[in-house]
Amino acid sequence: MGAELAHRRSLVCSKSVSSTNSSDFGSISGTNSSQSDRPPIFLSSNDDQGTELATSLNLEINDIQCAPTDAWYLSCKRGELAICHSTEPPLVIPEHSIRSKIDDARFTNIAKACAANPGRVVLDAFGGWGIDGITLSVLGCDVTILEVNPLISTMARYLALELGSNAKVVCAGAEQYLHSSAEIFDVIYFDPMFPIHPKKAKPMRRMQVLELLAWKDTDFDRVFELAKHRSRDRIVVKRRRTALPQQRSLAWSVLGKTVCFDVYRVS
Repeated sequence: MGAELAHRRSLVCSKSVSSTNSSDFGSISGTNSSQSDRPPIFLSSNDDQGTELATSLNLEINDIQCAPTDAWYLSCKRGELAICHSTEPPLVIPEHSIRSKIDDARFTNIAKACAANPGRVVLDAFGGWGIDGITLSVLGCDVTILEVNPLISTMARYLALELGSNAKVVCAGAEQYLHSSAEIFDVIYFDPMFPIHPKKAKPMRRMQVLELLAWKDTDFDRVFELAKHRSRDRIVVKRRRTALPQQRSLAWSVLGKTVCFDVYRVS
């Protein structure tokens, strides 16, 4: 019986697009749409909510039987986008879990550091789940969010849609994007991945999964130099309050309890 089920699964999955290797979702994608920057979503045949979700995000649907057994993939749990793995609980980021930050956007330290106002053009260069970029967009900023991992960038697109944000999410690495684009931004914002704090409790689960999936080979100094030629006003870098500033030319910082936002003026 087990062999027969395996054979049926093989037949079903042979008809699906085979683009779910974990290395595909860690590679740098260009700014143009391609198969690699729109990963498929794996659904059961009777998942109407998942089908509606796939349509809204323009995702190809693959049969759930064909989901990877050794890599992360997209699916749907109770009508919400989920990032799943065969050996891990699914990650869902409910809209209500970040709504309070969005509602209080005007009073956030990131808004102060970026001088967020309607019409201000912002590049969130290390976008992750897109929460900071979305926060700036609801204040009227024209925000582009970059995220190199297609699974993460798809979740960022989903959250932007759920939260009513008009932020543009681009599946691309910051260095490649700044090299290839001629766009000039008022603000370029960096939120580098913080190393795990050895004396603190584990971070919330969405940050643990982000740590597993995020691209880690970026040369920050090189990207920062590129950003100087693409910003007309300032570069803002988020860091732990206990860490040292990334660059020497710091103008000022907006301090929070655990993190701060360093402002570098571009002259």
